[in-house]
Amino acid sequence: MILTTHVTPRADLTPDLEAQLRTLLIAAYPPFADFWARSSYWGSEPECHLWLADPAGVPAAQLGCGRRVAEVGGREVTLVGVGGVATHPVVQRQGVGRRLLRELHAFLHTRPEVEFAFLQCREEVVPFYERGGFVRVPGPAQHLDPDEGQWVTDTGPTLILPVHAAQAEWPVGETVNLRGTPW
Repeated sequence: MILTTHVTPRADLTPDLEAQLRTLLIAAYPPFADFWARSSYWGSEPECHLWLADPAGVPAAQLGCGRRVAEVGGREVTLVGVGGVATHPVVQRQGVGRRLLRELHAFLHTRPEVEFAFLQCREEVVPFYERGGFVRVPGPAQHLDPDEGQWVTDTGPTLILPVHAAQAEWPVGETVNLRGTPW
């Protein structure tokens, strides 16, 4: 399948594209259809959406991402948080998700201030991200829960992708303070 890559700043998202991204998220995550019907992101509003379009221009896969200076083990670290990763079920298991992560790598390398990409996910999808270059690191993340409005500690899988810093520079085992909502 021929796919085209797009990076759309959130400020440039048209109502039609927003609706198409929400439709993709609903297809990928049907149990959360009510939520995705209202928004194309959960938590922090992304700076941009990276998405792959099918030959008709319809989003086949997408993710949202945004920069933030977080605190990890007393050190400030410039991250790009990744969230809302979705591949339409019709094209899953065809390498589209892998392609999306490759495009993320390419995009991040154009951002010299970014040390690491960061995400937290469900245990069952960790192998997908690891195949895409992410590395699982020990340590929880503290963030402001967008639904509850309270600070929480998430001990679920934490993964990083070294961008302009070496993996050895990550403060292993330290708590990541996201200083806001997750992506």
